[in-house]
Amino acid sequence: MTLNSRTFGGVLENLLYISKQKKSSLASYLGYDVSYINKWVNSKNLPSFKRAVEICENIAKFIIKSLDNDTRKHLVEYFELERGDNDFLYEYIKNTLQEVYFESSNNKGTQNIPMTSVSQEYYNVNCEVKPTLLPKAIREEIEFNASVGNDLDIIIAINLFSIDYKDKVSLVDMKKYFYELSKYTNVKINFLIGFEGENKEEILNSLLTINILSSYPKLNFKLFNCAISKNTAFFIIKDRFLSTTIFSNDGECLFSNTSKNKNLINEFYYSLEYKLKNKGKYISLIKSPMEMIEDQTYVQYIMNSELRCLLGSINEFFMPPDLFMEIAHRIFGDRPKLINELKKINVFLHNATYKCKLKVLIYELELRKYMSSGCLHFFNTPVTLTFKERERHIEYIEKILKENNKVEIRLVDGNFVEDFRHADNPSFYLSKNLKFIKVHPVSGKNDYSILRDNEIKKMVDNLFDKLWNYGNDLILVDKDDILERISKSISYTRIISENLGEDIH
Repeated sequence: MTLNSRTFGGVLENLLYISKQKKSSLASYLGYDVSYINKWVNSKNLPSFKRAVEICENIAKFIIKSLDNDTRKHLVEYFELERGDNDFLYEYIKNTLQEVYFESSNNKGTQNIPMTSVSQEYYNVNCEVKPTLLPKAIREEIEFNASVGNDLDIIIAINLFSIDYKDKVSLVDMKKYFYELSKYTNVKINFLIGFEGENKEEILNSLLTINILSSYPKLNFKLFNCAISKNTAFFIIKDRFLSTTIFSNDGECLFSNTSKNKNLINEFYYSLEYKLKNKGKYISLIKSPMEMIEDQTYVQYIMNSELRCLLGSINEFFMPPDLFMEIAHRIFGDRPKLINELKKINVFLHNATYKCKLKVLIYELELRKYMSSGCLHFFNTPVTLTFKERERHIEYIEKILKENNKVEIRLVDGNFVEDFRHADNPSFYLSKNLKFIKVHPVSGKNDYSILRDNEIKKMVDNLFDKLWNYGNDLILVDKDDILERISKSISYTRIISENLGEDIH
C-alpha cells in the first residue's frame, strides 16, 4: 500500500489498514456512527474543530490498543520510525493526525474561493518557511488590528521544552510587546504552555517561566499548564487570525501556516479554549501585599520549613526590628489591622525565621544598588531609605551572619542566562508547602504570584537547588568573603552619609 495524499482521511485510512481494524470498530470506540468515519476517510468531511484534538487523541489510543506484534512491526516499518513502544507511537500518531487535520482544514477553507480571486492567498493561507516563533505575518496582523482599535483576544499554545534557544529567548520580550500594544487597544491573552518531554535546559526553562509570570502585571495575561504537542505551536486571534508553526525534533521552526478564514479560526479558538478550561491548570494565584499580610499567607511562609529564597531586589528580610516597624508605619500607617499583622510578622522573623535553617541567594549587584540608591522593596512596595537606615539594615545582616550559622547567605555575581541580563532579576520564595514569586512592581501594581501547579512548584524547587550549587564562578559561597563585601558596603554608606548628609539619596 502506498501512502495516500497527505490528508486527514488518507492518514486515517492507512492507520486502519495497517492495524487491521474496521471503520465500524473505530466508530464504536469513538461513539460515532460509522457514516462519520466513512466521510472522514473519503475526505468528504472532517471532525468538528471543537472536538478535533480529543478525536485525534482517541484515534491514537484506539490504534495503539489494537496492535499486535505483527501490526506493530508493520506500523514502525511503514512510517520508518526508530522506536515502537506504546508511548512513542501514541505521540507520533496523535501529532501526525493533528498536523494533517490542520492542513486538510486549511485546504477545505479555500475550496469556495475562486482561483481568480486576488484575495485568495491573502485571506486564506500563507506559508512562511523557517520563521521565528513570532514571524512577520503574525506581527503585521497584530499591529494592524491594534492600529484600528480592534480588540485582541489571543490564545497561544506552545510546548516550552520543544522549542530551541533563540525562540525561548524571544519569549522574554513577548509580554513587553503585548503590553505596549495594550496601550492602544484591549488585549487579552491566554497562554497555554506545555512541559512535555525532556527538560534539557532546566535553568533556562525555569527562569523563563518565572519571567513570564513576574513581568508586566497590568497586562491581561493568564498562564496555564496544559498538554501541548511538542512539534506544533498555535497562535490565534479570535475572529481574525490563525497561525500554526511546525517544529523539527530539535526545536527548529520549520514552517508557519496562517489563515484568515473566520470559521476555521473560531472553531480552532474554541477547541483550544475548551482544552484550557477542561485540561489546563492555572499556574498561579495573584495576591496583593495587603492580602499576603492580612490573610496570613506571609506568616504561613516564614513559619514553614525548608525556607529558601532568591532576592532579585533587597526586601524586608534581615531588617532590625525597630527599622522594620518604622518602614511599616511609613508605608501602611493608616491601616491598623495591617500594622498589627506586620508586628506579628516582625516577631516571627526575629524569634523563629532568623534562628532556623534559612538559605538566601542575593544578587550582589542589587545589594550595591541598594547601598547607592536606597531603593527597598518592603513587601514588594518600593520605598527609599536614608543612608543611616541603609547602614542599620546592612549592619544587621552582618550581625545575623556572624551570630547564626543556620542562616546561609550566598551572593550571585553575574547572570545565570546572559540573554536575560536586561530583564529584571527574579525574586522567589520557597518553603516546603508554599512557593511564590514577586511580580515586578509598577505604579498601582505590586503583587505576588502564588504558585498552584505542582509541576511548576517542582521546577522552581529544582531551580533553587541548581542555583545554590551553581559553582564558584557565579556564586560567592565563602562566608568570610561575603562578610568582607558587606563590611565594605557599610563603610561606603557611612562615608557618603558623613560627607553628603541624610538628604542625599
